[in-house]
Amino acid sequence: MAISTLNYTGRLKLKHPHTRIYLRGSAGSTLGFDAVLNFSSYDLPDNSRVHVEAYRQTTWMRFDFGTVGRIESPSDRLLTAFESQEGILFRVKVTSGGDRHGVLLAEGDRIRASLQEENETNSIPLLPVVPDSDLGQQIFRVSFEGDRAALCINRLLSDWRSLARDPLFVSLVYPEALRAVLVRILRIEKYSDIEDTEDWKSQWLRFSTLLPGVGDVPNPEDDESCDDWIESTVAAFARRHKTVDSFIAYWNEEVGDAT
Repeated sequence: MAISTLNYTGRLKLKHPHTRIYLRGSAGSTLGFDAVLNFSSYDLPDNSRVHVEAYRQTTWMRFDFGTVGRIESPSDRLLTAFESQEGILFRVKVTSGGDRHGVLLAEGDRIRASLQEENETNSIPLLPVVPDSDLGQQIFRVSFEGDRAALCINRLLSDWRSLARDPLFVSLVYPEALRAVLVRILRIEKYSDIEDTEDWKSQWLRFSTLLPGVGDVPNPEDDESCDDWIESTVAAFARRHKTVDSFIAYWNEEVGDAT
């Protein structure tokens, strides 16, 4: 079967309010999703094909949703490739039909799903926590393999969700995770824009500038200023979350219980 080459020239950007994704499923059941798609604001041919893709890092699933003129949700919308909802993102692609079959006409990416029972205004964590089977003897790592940063926790730790909320883990790991993310953004990718609300790097920089005492984002070409700013940001984060106090309280409780 021939594989069509997608032409990315001149494609439309689908806005997130027009491509809503809702997760469904209860504890112990396979996760599924529903998609509410509205293309009325876009000049797209009715015979254009519509696909929804779910992805997280290297895991990926694709679903056929019919055409722009006749959206048809597939009967099987189960996310069988994913063992948890954490970190799953979606993209919607519209490609041409007819003689120009396969040309990419419009796309919406990095779409975060809402749980059906949640209010849509609920915030999404900047650092999703996901299980990882390839960490060996490592407890965690910060991953940049997808379209945003993620905190990967070793799947061998069966209750990895609880670990991610544990006071000891939080106090030791999260400041260093923040440091790793900012080093990636400023020192490696040389990125400093805080205005793009849909870009994960902008979201992290804006989050950082809102911490008490943290100034404007420095010029990413000035390595020394970037290093100082990153250290200041991590320190401000630790102060806000009182990580030392949290660690001491946890440690004293554990030691006290053991004596």
